[in-house]
Amino acid sequence: MEHRNAAQADVYLIAVRDFVVLRDLEDTVREFDPDAVVLTSTRLEEAIAQITAQSRLALAFVEAGPARVAEVKLDALVRSKGGRIVLLGDDAEDEWDGERPASHRWPTLLRPFSSQTVLSMIVACRG
Repeated sequence: MEHRNAAQADVYLIAVRDFVVLRDLEDTVREFDPDAVVLTSTRLEEAIAQITAQSRLALAFVEAGPARVAEVKLDALVRSKGGRIVLLGDDAEDEWDGERPASHRWPTLLRPFSSQTVLSMIVACRG
């Protein structure tokens, strides 16, 4: 991958409550794109503020279910920055397992996942 300056770097957001999972995802994003700007948060409200402050966003990994994403209009916010959402965590998995139609609107990272799974998800979402 060609190196870019900070103004050209892709911006990723990771919003996950578990610090270890958050850091694993951050490391995997940096493995994929060493020049990336990676924003992290353990709270969804803080993550929304971080996204709002950006002019662009490549991808957001968000620990939330589809109902919560729709409730706070996170999908529209991320799309307005040019990005896509990947859901993960209990609520995302519960809604995915329940086969609710809304649960399939966004890619969902199902556990257990590996760095390779995350890298594949990044490539698929960045298409």
